[in-house]
Amino acid sequence: MQILRARGISLCFFIWVLWSSGCATQSVSTTPSAPQFHRSKDYILYRTTPGDTTASLAQRFLGDAELAWVIDDANDSQPFRPDGYVVIPLNIRNRGGVFDKGVQQVPILCYHRFGNHCDSPLCVPEELFERQMRYLKENGYRTISPDDLLGFLEYRRPLPLKSVLITVDDGYSSFYTVAYPILKKYGYTATLFIYTNFVGVSSKALSWNQLRELRAQGFTIGSHTIAHSDLSKKSDNENEEAYMKRLWHEIGDSKKILDEKLSQDTTFFAYPFGRLNSSAIRIAQQAGYKLAATVQRGGNPFFSNPYALQRDQVLKRDMVTFVSRLKIFQPLSLR
Repeated sequence: MQILRARGISLCFFIWVLWSSGCATQSVSTTPSAPQFHRSKDYILYRTTPGDTTASLAQRFLGDAELAWVIDDANDSQPFRPDGYVVIPLNIRNRGGVFDKGVQQVPILCYHRFGNHCDSPLCVPEELFERQMRYLKENGYRTISPDDLLGFLEYRRPLPLKSVLITVDDGYSSFYTVAYPILKKYGYTATLFIYTNFVGVSSKALSWNQLRELRAQGFTIGSHTIAHSDLSKKSDNENEEAYMKRLWHEIGDSKKILDEKLSQDTTFFAYPFGRLNSSAIRIAQQAGYKLAATVQRGGNPFFSNPYALQRDQVLKRDMVTFVSRLKIFQPLSLR
C-alpha cells in the first residue's frame, strides 16, 4: 500500500498497531451478516464483504464515490476479497502533491484526428490509440475532468498521482467513430475543444447532437473559438480596435454559442495553434472561462497558471515517445 509503505508500515503491523494501541474507536457487530470496521483518527480498517467496491466505500466513508482512487491508492489497487481487509484513509492530505524532492504534475495530452489510414502527424491511427489507452489502463493512470484539475490548481482537492487529462481539438467526427468507443472501453473520458463554425459542416465534423451525446456520457466540451483564428497577433489591415473586437468575438461569443447549444457553462478554452498573449488571457478570464490551454510542452503542477496550461501534442507514432509525455513528477528542491 503506497500510503502505508511510504511511512514504512506493513499492513500486518498497521493492523496490530490499530488494535493494540487502543486506536480503534468504533467497531460494528461481528455477526456474519454485518461488516466490521475499526476506526482511528486517520484510518478505517474495513473487513470487506461481497458487493463492496472502492466507489461504494468512498461514498459511505468519505462522502464522495469519486474519491474511490484514495482507497485504491492506499491499497495498491488490489482487488477485494471476502473477509479481507482494506485501509481507508480519512484525512486526505497533500492537496498540491508536494513531496520532499519535488511536486506532482498533471500531463495533458492533445489529439486532433483519428483514422485507419493517416497521412498527417495530427492524425493518430486507431490501432495506436488503442495501444496508448491500454497502456494507461494497465499502468494505473486515471483520466480526470477539467473540474478535477481546477480543484487541484486551486489547492482544494488532491488528485491521484497518475492523473492525466485527455483533450481533442477541433471537432472532427473521427473522434466519435474511432476514439470514443476506445475511451468507453477503458472507462476513460476526454475534453473536446470545438470551434463552432466547424460543427456540422460536413461528414468530417461532429454534429451538435453528437456533442450533446458525448456531454451526456461525461465528456467535457470546451471552446476552441468560432473560426480558429490566431489570437496572438493582429491580422493584416487590422487596427487595435478591430483586433480587440475579434478577440472578444472568438473567445467570448464562442462560449455563448456553446452555452446555448449544449445547455452548459463552458469553462475550458484552448487557444488556436496554442498561441496566446496577455490580451487573449485577459479576455478569456473576463469571458468567464476558468481554464485555458496552450500546446506548449510540459506538465502542470498545482501552481501552474490556469490560463496558460501546458499540453503535449501526440504527433509521433511510437510508444516510447508517448510514455515520455506522461511525466507525473517534477523534481524540485524545496530547501
